[in-house]
Amino acid sequence: MYEHRYREHKLHGQPEFPLHIYKVEHPAGVHTILPVHWHNEMEIITLASGQAMFYIESREYALHAGDALIVHPGELHSGMDTGSGGTCYYSIVFRISWLSSPHPDRVQVQYLDPLLQETARLPVLLSGADSAHLPLLRLVRELLERYDQKAAAYEMSLKALLLLFIADSYPLAQTGMEPDPGARRAREDNRQIRQVLSYMEEHSREKLELDQLAAVVSLSRSHFCKFFKDRTGMRPMEYLNYIRISQAASLLRSGAYNVLEAALESGFQHVSYFTKWFKHYMDMTPSEYKARYASGL
Repeated sequence: MYEHRYREHKLHGQPEFPLHIYKVEHPAGVHTILPVHWHNEMEIITLASGQAMFYIESREYALHAGDALIVHPGELHSGMDTGSGGTCYYSIVFRISWLSSPHPDRVQVQYLDPLLQETARLPVLLSGADSAHLPLLRLVRELLERYDQKAAAYEMSLKALLLLFIADSYPLAQTGMEPDPGARRAREDNRQIRQVLSYMEEHSREKLELDQLAAVVSLSRSHFCKFFKDRTGMRPMEYLNYIRISQAASLLRSGAYNVLEAALESGFQHVSYFTKWFKHYMDMTPSEYKARYASGL
């Protein structure tokens, strides 16, 4: 299953079961494997194969096969392939509040609420080379197995495993954290970048100019380009093209659109330009991609 996610307002799971696991595969040559985005859920990303560099709030984390990352709610994050053989990773997305009790108890007050209030942080990088992280990585693998098998009462076992994962992570967590003096500036930067990312996603099918995007956050063109690159690792138009290519890939996978229709529907005016960027991100032409991944083919 191929998932290309970039919309932070996407519903993960169902209201009565707010957990979803994505399997994301990219062939060799695809550099951006996770475009910058954010959401209000916690996320566990585990790399199944390949090598990658993930970015969380401008911090870099190098992952090898078997490693995992914990992304806390509201954090901007993205990923790049740093190997030569393609990547495959799993993303476990869930709401911390789903694990809470209907009535505040010690578990919620002492352990879950601090995560929601940002006074506690679980370890971000879980390395297979660190013996202290191995039990946590085994829990992640068990989560994936139980989600895939979907045996009787699997929902209950997943919830229990997530609680156990957080409990076993707490000895390695930062607790009693005080507000960071630079947090206000960081929150303002995040607010601005989220504002422009949302605008780009909502208007991705339209013709967008740099001056138009800069005006969304009241910056000059030059300051906006630097600000965007510093926060996302991508140039504005590069990110816009990635959004459009992701949309086009989804249309091609559906089997209901030909290459020209997918290009026009996703905001490209010229098939040659569309093909150039599609091959840049997917390491194959749109026709090759459709032949390989379209439903029913």
